Amino acid sequence: MSDESAETSEREKLLVAPLVTTDPDEDVSETWTGTPVPPGYTDMIDELRELLDRVAAAAPGAELVADTTKAVADLNARLAEAAVEEPARLAGRLLTAPGRAQLAVPPLLLDEVDEGHAVGRVRFGAHFMGSNAVVHGGAIPMLFDDLLGRLSVVGGRPRSRTAYLHVDYRSVAIIERELRVEAWLERVEGRKRFLRGTLSDGDTLCAEATGLFVELKPGQT
Repeated sequence: MSDESAETSEREKLLVAPLVTTDPDEDVSETWTGTPVPPGYTDMIDELRELLDRVAAAAPGAELVADTTKAVADLNARLAEAAVEEPARLAGRLLTAPGRAQLAVPPLLLDEVDEGHAVGRVRFGAHFMGSNAVVHGGAIPMLFDDLLGRLSVVGGRPRSRTAYLHVDYRSVAIIERELRVEAWLERVEGRKRFLRGTLSDGDTLCAEATGLFVELKPGQT
């Protein structure tokens, strides 16, 4: 293997996130790629999630709008100075944190994980609401795609990409309620990995998903 190919292979390994159980109380000191995590990072993520929920649920007056805009603009400027390349980033790489400390996905807590199966819990906040206290239909495929995609590479399976994700909505999912999530690897056919998942509220099935994830060829991104 050439030095360039070896470097590419090593970089690809850094992009395949392991799937592990969640421990929101763990004091994470580094990402799964080895980047140090400063104390309080997960607390910051929790506050940012709450900020998104508060914004979604509020009808602020002009003064609060101006104050919020200025505060967020100042933070954006400071965070821009801390930008790094993808493998060194923190968001999405704290494996035991809810949702991996990734703001774009719902804060999933995984209770059981093995090479072909995962079970967890999720609570959608106001940020993910569509209307009438119901989870937005677009947030549910995001949850499935993230979980099924990560399960597709458990156990040393090489990186893959979503070929299709089909979601059937069976019943509304309510925000601010703990829902059960389950995912499993159904079968593998060559480079193709077929997975399924469900989202439930107690005994009520809210949504189920079927997905096809295709293993990348060498050099594919």
